[in-house]
Amino acid sequence: MNNFESNHKNPSLHVVKQDGVVAMPQYNQDVHDEEINLLEYWLVIKRRGRAIFGLAFIMALIGIMIAFTITPQYTSTIKILVEPDAPKVVSLDPLQGASNIWYFYETQYEIIRSRSVAENVVKTLNLEAHPYFVKLMSGADEENKGSFWRGLISDSEPKQQNAEEQHQLIQEAIIGIVQGGLTVKGQKKSQIINISYESPDAKLSAMIANAVAQAYIEKGLEAKLALNKNASEWLTKRLTGLRKKLETSETALRKYQQSESMIDTKSFASIASGKLDGITEALIKAQASRAEAEIRYQQVKDIKGSDKKLGSLPIVMQNSFIQTLKEGQAKLARQVSELSERYGYKHPKMIAANADLRNANQRLNDEVNKVIDGIQRDHEVANANVIKLQILSQQTQQETRGDQGKKFELAKLERDVATNRQLFEVFMTRFKETSMTGDNGVTNVTIVDFARAALFPSKPKKKLIVAAALFAGLFLGVLLAFLLEYLENTFRIPEDVENKLGLPLLGIIPMLSLDNKENVVPERFAFTEQNSPAFIEALNNIRTGVMFANIDTPAKMIMVTSSVANEGKTTLSSNLSLTFSHTGKTLLIDGDLRKQQFSKDVLTQARSTGLAEIAAGKASIDESIVRDSEVDNLYYMSSGLTTPKPLELLASKKFSELLKQLREQFDHIIIDSAPVLPVSDSLVLGNLVDEIILVVKADETTHKMAQDAVKRLATAHVKPLGVVLQQADIEKMENYGGYSYGYGYGAGYGEESS
Repeated sequence: MNNFESNHKNPSLHVVKQDGVVAMPQYNQDVHDEEINLLEYWLVIKRRGRAIFGLAFIMALIGIMIAFTITPQYTSTIKILVEPDAPKVVSLDPLQGASNIWYFYETQYEIIRSRSVAENVVKTLNLEAHPYFVKLMSGADEENKGSFWRGLISDSEPKQQNAEEQHQLIQEAIIGIVQGGLTVKGQKKSQIINISYESPDAKLSAMIANAVAQAYIEKGLEAKLALNKNASEWLTKRLTGLRKKLETSETALRKYQQSESMIDTKSFASIASGKLDGITEALIKAQASRAEAEIRYQQVKDIKGSDKKLGSLPIVMQNSFIQTLKEGQAKLARQVSELSERYGYKHPKMIAANADLRNANQRLNDEVNKVIDGIQRDHEVANANVIKLQILSQQTQQETRGDQGKKFELAKLERDVATNRQLFEVFMTRFKETSMTGDNGVTNVTIVDFARAALFPSKPKKKLIVAAALFAGLFLGVLLAFLLEYLENTFRIPEDVENKLGLPLLGIIPMLSLDNKENVVPERFAFTEQNSPAFIEALNNIRTGVMFANIDTPAKMIMVTSSVANEGKTTLSSNLSLTFSHTGKTLLIDGDLRKQQFSKDVLTQARSTGLAEIAAGKASIDESIVRDSEVDNLYYMSSGLTTPKPLELLASKKFSELLKQLREQFDHIIIDSAPVLPVSDSLVLGNLVDEIILVVKADETTHKMAQDAVKRLATAHVKPLGVVLQQADIEKMENYGGYSYGYGYGAGYGEESS
């Protein structure tokens, strides 16, 4: 069966032919897109564990050396309470209380770290004479880099320096050291500031920290005194000008009031408003009275022009006197009526009664006429009052409008006086406050805790340094491990074969242990060392995989090849033939016509002819086949003499017929072929065999070499049945994969090799 045909029957084949051109093998997508998971990371760390922990151990030792060689440093801290006390000259800014506290404290930190504070500390403590700084400046303390300061002093100028210049340089250096060892930190949501100083001398650290706090307090007091002094001088000048301005405005107001006979705008407005309001109120009342009189007068006019009696008017009828007269008239009328029934009209009593009645009627009419005349007069008077009040209201309004300009001028002068007086009083109040607080020495800084000499050094933190070094070593070790894994390009575990080549793994041949076995031949290890169950079982697995690759038509002719030379294909071919000999008549052929592969240890009998001579017709099959003297059913055929044209020989019809004859004589034929990449012999031979086994040497054959070999075979329309991982270190491989591959069989398991 042609291998190209068998490959097409294999659904996993990726050799594609388009328009007569053979494409490269198309591996599964997940061959190149490997799934990354945490297990793979753990396996990488486990494989490189010794290197990782070794590097971590070295880094820890370095950390220990550093921690115990660093000069101990002592830190002392003084705590001070600083309350915001923004300087005020005048209280005119309404947003002054909302100043940003954060800026205030940041400013205080910078003041504490300032050069002026450090200079004050150096002078106050006379640090130039302190033993620590004396050693430091003289260069006696090399650990504190005294030579650097000595060089600074001696090399700062090319010319020779005098004593004063050297003293100044030393002082500058000490000020820089004080500033360099100073640390200022504030606490969150607190007005506490921590001032710390660090040096190799615990007492010196406490002394400098306390001195810095004291210098900061003194600097604040000096600044406050200077500010108050400047503020007092400025306020004095401003008060003189404000006083003159106030006096001028008051004089102008007083003269205007006298000239215009005005008191003030408030009184003037009150008088004018009251006068106009009174006239308006009187006018409204007069208009109401006129309306009432108009109504009565109109009633009178209506009755006079008609037959109605004036006595029927409501105002007439409501008059009490007229009502009395009407009652008397009615009484006299009744008397006349009574007398007329008894006496005649000429009777004296009748005549007297009628006379009284006529007098009563006359008096009533006269009184009614008086009321009517009063209504007419009231109407005239009410109308005249309204007219007079209207005229008076208009005159008052004109007077008020005429005085408006005077009122505005008076108000302007009053405002000038009020503004100048208020400004003068504010400056006078601030001047008094400044004068009172100028010499009180009160500060907004309070010392909460003084600095004390530390009993234990703050640096170096030995445990932290060692832990950091250890962690750095672990980190670098892991990083290096992953870098080495990334650079690793050989086959280490079975998954590499499937992921990189897309081919199944037929088996893993463990590395042969040849220690103290000088006479052992690797090519015959399956025969001479049958007490190695792992090796024997690996060969049995490969044989089983090949035989059951196609159950209907089992492979009879198998070619074993590799990417390059020295990958163990001859060892595999020889031992595999020993394994196949247990199941039938087996022939092992050296198919490399360029270089003979079988050594004298493999061939138990030397023959001068071989595959090349048979294919060329110079020898027969029987003459070239060697039977193994120790193993039944095992035969050998060498490559014969080297030929100058091996490709032509392999592609000839005679060679093809030779293989057909050998198929008829043997149950199994193993061909040890030439490597794929150096020559093309295996490409031609691959189309004449049933199956191809590709040998890959563990931890040596690169991914690129094996992939190129598979691609090269694909150009000849063939694909290997699978891959055998040769010379694998099982223990190392188990570490790489994180699990056991089961090759360490115990006694009694896997002993049967047939």
